[in-house]
Amino acid sequence: MFRRILVPTDGTERSTVALEAALRLATLGQGTIVGVHASPPPYVMAPELGLAAPIHDAWRQEREQLGQDAVAYVRRRAGEAGVPCETLLVTGLPPSEAIIRSAREQLCDLIVMASRGRGGLAGRLIGSETWKVLSHSAIPVLVLR
Repeated sequence: MFRRILVPTDGTERSTVALEAALRLATLGQGTIVGVHASPPPYVMAPELGLAAPIHDAWRQEREQLGQDAVAYVRRRAGEAGVPCETLLVTGLPPSEAIIRSAREQLCDLIVMASRGRGGLAGRLIGSETWKVLSHSAIPVLVLR
C-alpha cells in the first residue's frame, strides 16, 4: 500500500477528482496525503511601461491566495475523511518540476493527479504538465481524467 501520496492541486474541480481518489487510497493503506500547490514563475513584464511592479504584485497576491485556498481545501477534505495531511506551497518553479521535487523531498511513494486532457496541437506545442511528470517521475503516477 502507498503510505505517502502527493496530490497536486490547482483549486479546480478537476484536481478534486484526484484528491478524492488519493483520499480513498490513503484510507485503505492508512497513509498520509501531501497536498501541493505549485505557482509558476511570473511572466516577464516590460518595466518601461511603468506597470510591471503593480501588475506583478497583484498577480503574486492573487496566486498566493489561490494556492492557500487550494491547500486549505485539501486539508479540510483530508480532515473530514480522517486522513493525515500535510500541505506545501511551492513558488517559482514550473509545476511539473515542483511536483516531482516535492514528491522526492517529502518521500512520497505515489503521485495522484488529474489530466487536463489537452491533446492535439496545443498539447504538443505547450506540453502537458501531466506528461512531464509521467516522463520524469521516479515514483508511480496515477493519472485521472
